[in-house]
Amino acid sequence: MLVTALLSYVAGLLTALAPCVLPLLPIILGGSLAGEKKDKWRPYIITGSLVVSLILFTLLLKASTVFIGIDPKLWTIGSGILVIILGFFMLFPDLWARLIGKLGIEHRSQGLLGKAYKQENGVISAILIGAALGPIFSSCSPTYAWVIATVLPSSTLLGMFYLTFYVLGVATALLAIALLGRKLLERIKWASDPKGWFQRGIAILFIIVGIFVATGLDKKVQTYLVEKDFLNIKLLEEKIVPESDSSTKTNSNSSTNKEKFNVAAYDASELKNIAAWINSDPQTIENLKGKVVLLDFWTYSCINCQRTQPYLNAWYDKYKDDGFVILGVHAPEFAFEKVTENVEKAVVDASIKYPVALDNSFATWQAYENRFWPAKYLIDKDGQVRYTHFGEGDYAETEETIQVLLKESGQTVSDKIEANLSSGTSVRGQTPETYLGYERAERFANATQFVADKPVDYTLMDQLEEHEWSLGGQWQINDESSQSLSDGSKLRINFSAKEVYLVMSGAPGTLVGVSVDGLNAPGGVDVNAQSQVKLDGARLYKIVNADNYMTKKQLTLTIPTGITVNAFTFGG
Repeated sequence: MLVTALLSYVAGLLTALAPCVLPLLPIILGGSLAGEKKDKWRPYIITGSLVVSLILFTLLLKASTVFIGIDPKLWTIGSGILVIILGFFMLFPDLWARLIGKLGIEHRSQGLLGKAYKQENGVISAILIGAALGPIFSSCSPTYAWVIATVLPSSTLLGMFYLTFYVLGVATALLAIALLGRKLLERIKWASDPKGWFQRGIAILFIIVGIFVATGLDKKVQTYLVEKDFLNIKLLEEKIVPESDSSTKTNSNSSTNKEKFNVAAYDASELKNIAAWINSDPQTIENLKGKVVLLDFWTYSCINCQRTQPYLNAWYDKYKDDGFVILGVHAPEFAFEKVTENVEKAVVDASIKYPVALDNSFATWQAYENRFWPAKYLIDKDGQVRYTHFGEGDYAETEETIQVLLKESGQTVSDKIEANLSSGTSVRGQTPETYLGYERAERFANATQFVADKPVDYTLMDQLEEHEWSLGGQWQINDESSQSLSDGSKLRINFSAKEVYLVMSGAPGTLVGVSVDGLNAPGGVDVNAQSQVKLDGARLYKIVNADNYMTKKQLTLTIPTGITVNAFTFGG
């Protein structure tokens, strides 16, 4: 978020320094200071009006996308591609100059600015000039593409945050040029030169950012930093965003309780586009005001979510009579997790009693700007988010915050904290989550044989590097999974862990053979005495459960035709 905001500011600066705009700025803005006293506010009025025009123009574009049900993946890929195109045009500015020349944008810009300069001074004139320049600025400079790529896919709140940084960049450049005139222009030739090192460097940065966004690498980096606790990035970001007025409300508890809250209070977003409800009639955040709500984003094949589930169940049983509500927002990672019947079975298997909302379109996920499974948002009695947590862990802290919020709402609750209910956490050197579809696949040993979305005969690799995986037999690798197309197909992975889980699906009753280093596996709960997994649906299967942590072991699965495998996860 911080990087995006800073790049938005830079994009705003570069918009005002576009070749078709820069030569005209001293005439419009600097010239207005050369005359009479009554003109001294003219550059500020023009700049302010232009900024408002840019905001309204962008919000109009944003509004046109609100009710369009676009897959989040498409938004992500499209935004990344747009930023890459932006970087390309900045690297080769002559191409952009030719494009706007053919479209006549520069001529229209010059004509309008020329007329504006000849007009009589006055507040209304200045406002109209600035307002008319907004759309021209956005079309004249390729950097406006950055705004489209960041604001349109984001929630309204976050989109406005990025847009604010962009218009601040525009305003900074405009006023600096207006007030300092030619002297400034001479000094910033290095920044305004479209073929200079500065703009070329920014162009390369945009291309890199675009590649990261389009491929999803940005989310992987965020996830890594969060999981490794490298920096408390989220808390740093939240300190930058101003607190809402409601965050100044007095708590009924002592000031030390404020330390429980790791976010500046903000209005909770409403649940959006829910496909179905389990265990409940439809719920809304508005109707639940007066209660303390824990919004839990999860998906049933996620091992981290499964490890968290005992705590959620315990908290619900413990506090449900004290005005505490849990809303499970099921956001599917894989296609089979969109099937209502599958989720209903998972809810029963996990002993979930609280309401579960199926967020198959990720509309609610996007409304909260969420990026993780699991993710918890604690909402107070006034409908404000007061605390967030992503991933496993910090269960005592979360429960303490629940207690504080319940006490704020007038409830009397025990300070007792639940004991440690989970196991199987990650350890250093453990094999990371491994996806078996080409969209997120890494460390695939058969890379030289890889063909997407087509049947291929793969050669099983005997020697694997650390954390690598290999296929043997006929397989088809799809975007989020690999499917066996021959009996006796093999899936092999070199792993370090105590526990191994695999998301897979296929005909009920199908048997999948399991071995570790050629021997029967120290079987998990889903492995029988013959070292086989008997499939009973599309879900996460525990296939290895060793007494001790194992390093550099080779797991081999013998998989019949028709079986689909999605991802490995591991526990320490």
